[in-house]
Amino acid sequence: MSVIFWLILGALVAVGFAYVVKNWKLTWYEWVLAILGVLLILWSVQNYSASQLEHEFRAATYFLVMLGVPGLILAAIGLVLPAMRAKKG
Repeated sequence: MSVIFWLILGALVAVGFAYVVKNWKLTWYEWVLAILGVLLILWSVQNYSASQLEHEFRAATYFLVMLGVPGLILAAIGLVLPAMRAKKG
């Protein structure tokens, strides 16, 4: 993918990170889960696009499923836990 895509994606991740830091109170394990989830998602997007460019469609799909789905789950858990804690308290 192009450099512009990664610049825009990096800017979006930075804005999201700044929003979470400013408005949410996360415990250390929620930070770990959210950061690992985002890293897995970014890694799977990068490898998916690189495999697509190399015409390795099956490998691209496998990588997206094997690392993208766990990344989404980790990121969701890392961001849902504080919402549940705020609703509870």
